[in-house]
Amino acid sequence: MERLFNEIIFIGQRFTSKSIPDILLVALMILIVVKLLQGTSGFTMVRGLIIAFVVFGALSLIPNLTAFNWVVSNATPMLLIMIPVIFAPEIRRSFDRVGGLRSFTDLFSVTPKDSEFMYDVAETIGEACMRLSNRNHGALIVMEYFDDMDKQITAGVHIDAEITVELMLQIFYPNTPLHDGAVIIRDGRVYMASCVMPLSSKNSLEKNPERHMGLRHRAALGVSEATDCLAIVVSEETGTISICRDGTIQRDLSPSKLTEIIKEAYAQPAQQSFIDSVKQIISNWGKKNNSTGGADK
Repeated sequence: MERLFNEIIFIGQRFTSKSIPDILLVALMILIVVKLLQGTSGFTMVRGLIIAFVVFGALSLIPNLTAFNWVVSNATPMLLIMIPVIFAPEIRRSFDRVGGLRSFTDLFSVTPKDSEFMYDVAETIGEACMRLSNRNHGALIVMEYFDDMDKQITAGVHIDAEITVELMLQIFYPNTPLHDGAVIIRDGRVYMASCVMPLSSKNSLEKNPERHMGLRHRAALGVSEATDCLAIVVSEETGTISICRDGTIQRDLSPSKLTEIIKEAYAQPAQQSFIDSVKQIISNWGKKNNSTGGADK
């Protein structure tokens, strides 16, 4: 305890007026990193690393813990090497997002670009999924969020058409040329159809006793792991509706519940100042982590 007090006194003696902008810059850097990782599978890992850093840092101040301090001091360089390896997908995705920013304020935006168009088509997508479910016609609908989907599309047919229930039913009608693959929704329109999506690298579906879930669900999980999109799946065998986001899946949704989730994701908030946006991001930290992973149970 005496060592802790000495550290606090030492820090207090070195604190000057120049320390304030220094601390604010570091806080801003941390906030930007958190914002870029928000909505990725590495978000909870970052939170865990921060908690572990605080706990181990506090324990290292306890005297006479020679072995523990030796382990911590020798593990820190190894951790610095492991971080880029562990977070390689998130780092690439973050740089892609930074490169696509139109202005600095977009970094702190709480809603994606053209969200008003995506919000308006929620009812149409819910109605289309209900009718596809009643007919047991399989479907995979991917709705863009912040991330651009172009790098994830390895094949497909460009359409750029207005979303209607009839169009979605025609695209996913069995044995038609466009039914096998994903439909990409961009700016509230059908951007592409018959797109090939990356499959999930997780084994969550293999461990689930519901073995009827196949490539559509794996593709929906895979693209939700690679981007921050909303991937909607209609099962061809059971007609159940599911939605994937951030590498998790919610199953057995009603059309009204699906519409509610889409509208909530693309809802336009009231106009906020830069400071209010920062406060919103901080307040959502705990809420985001409480909901992550729970939907796949």
